[in-house]
Amino acid sequence: MSLTGVAILCLLVVGVWGQCCPPDVYEITQDVYAEVRKNGTAEITIGMQRVSYDGESKRIYVHGIDYTNNIVSGVIMDYKHGKEYVWANGYCRVLPVGNFSNSCIPENAKLLTRTYMGEPPNELSIQMYSFEKDSNQAFATVTEECTPIEAHFSKVAAGYVEFIVFSNFSTGIKDPSVFIPPDICQKEMSSEHIAGRRKRGFSLF
Repeated sequence: MSLTGVAILCLLVVGVWGQCCPPDVYEITQDVYAEVRKNGTAEITIGMQRVSYDGESKRIYVHGIDYTNNIVSGVIMDYKHGKEYVWANGYCRVLPVGNFSNSCIPENAKLLTRTYMGEPPNELSIQMYSFEKDSNQAFATVTEECTPIEAHFSKVAAGYVEFIVFSNFSTGIKDPSVFIPPDICQKEMSSEHIAGRRKRGFSLF
């Protein structure tokens, strides 16, 4: 990513750092670029996700817009009840949700750099990490308070790469009703046009 007009001072600090976690309850926007290469052809998806994350109650809501395929979708991951609701275009699928994953930088992540963005005295202190998760090589940039800025995931063998830019971070959940499945999910009507699972299991990192 090009940061035009933004000064970045690299302090060249490399080592293992403690676990870095955002608050347990928050909302955030993710702009996503994902690419999968198969037989020399790249399948590219560009989209946006507005995420409501409730780590205390172990539930996540994602409002997604797939700009590439012109699909608006919703996902509720209810880990307490073991269900994932995925809906779009008037159809819904109910799936087993799997295991809950917190939004922390993994404890075994390597701290690559502690640096800053911007120009003093208004600079933003940041930290950059590298780690592996779910067989993906990952890099993440966060603030000193562990608010995410951007992340990069890749799996060379599968021809997979994903870039995420985070914005509009706020603590708490503005509207808790987002965790209530819509009426169409009581019918479990399936359609091939419903957005499927993410390439990665959901977590910020």
